[in-house]
Amino acid sequence: MHGSDVMDISQATVYFIDDQSQVLSALRRALRSRLKGWTMIFEASPRQALDQMAKTLPWVVLVEKKMPEMDGADFLKQVKTNYPDAVRVILSADISHDTVVQSSGIAHLLLSKPFELDEIVEVIERAVCLRTFQLDDKLRAEMGQVDNLPLLPANYQALVQYLDSVEEPDPAKVDTLLSHDVAVLSKILQLANSAFFCAVNPVYSAREAVIRLGYDLVRKLVLCFSIYTANGDTDLNSQLLRNSERVAEKCIELASFARLPKAQRERAYFTGLLHNIGALVISGREVNASFELVGSFLLRLWGFEQLIVDTLRYQSNPEASGSDDVVLYQLHIAKALVDAENNNQPLESLFDELDPKLIEQAMLSEYLESHV
Repeated sequence: MHGSDVMDISQATVYFIDDQSQVLSALRRALRSRLKGWTMIFEASPRQALDQMAKTLPWVVLVEKKMPEMDGADFLKQVKTNYPDAVRVILSADISHDTVVQSSGIAHLLLSKPFELDEIVEVIERAVCLRTFQLDDKLRAEMGQVDNLPLLPANYQALVQYLDSVEEPDPAKVDTLLSHDVAVLSKILQLANSAFFCAVNPVYSAREAVIRLGYDLVRKLVLCFSIYTANGDTDLNSQLLRNSERVAEKCIELASFARLPKAQRERAYFTGLLHNIGALVISGREVNASFELVGSFLLRLWGFEQLIVDTLRYQSNPEASGSDDVVLYQLHIAKALVDAENNNQPLESLFDELDPKLIEQAMLSEYLESHV
């Protein structure tokens, strides 16, 4: 957690709403020792839950999608209006396309039932991201009201669920999971065959790509490409994807020049790909929050490690992070280099504009000298 982003859970309240009393009883018993310090409220009636929220403000709300008194999505619409800074989670045994569409823009997260207890705990612990970001009340509420935060893509959730369930993944199973989305698979194959990953012999299947790139990077790439190739403003998506790919390629070029370890090179590529996801979310909307803040909030909500979250959050002002993470500083410079290329700006003038301290922190003094 960065700097003064310290969370006080003395007022933390999580609501569970499910019309099946046995589900609530099981959760109450199981979570009593797992969420110490939290106030937990279990309600079978959505309307009673709304009444209770007027007295005890919610931090996190988890609700069953299908209930006779009120649909979970309709319930969360009211929560979103009245308590926009509460993190909203839908629980459903039906993770169909229709459910995803109905939940998008209302819920921050969608969890399939049956679920493991650890999943619930992890989601609740992640959900405090709105509280760990230093925001004034107005901006915090505005962040909660952004109405098109993308849900985690179904193909990504399926892949992660499988990889987390086995000690030794079966490449054939991963191949099957990846092959369902041709657009995403084609992007992964393109990367696996690129010079950045020492591609000598071409690979033609998801199985071969996974062997070359590794499971961790592949799962992250599935997330990236699924978001940018999802339905929506396809022109905007394509434009942002092209930009993100160029920045990612520049990131890995810089990381390779600086001889960073493999793990850092991969993180550099991944953060380059996702650096403008916040722009995808807020485009065309009057939002005071910056695209950096929205993007970092989204990744924190999805459970990505703090190092990646901070890289997105402070990409435009790395010195404000208080971090010496070289990948963060290289992302900042990679974006500047891509912008210079887009604007036909001579590199000499760009290098004159860059703060020498940033260049040194990014371990790129020799890189700039060699390109003047």
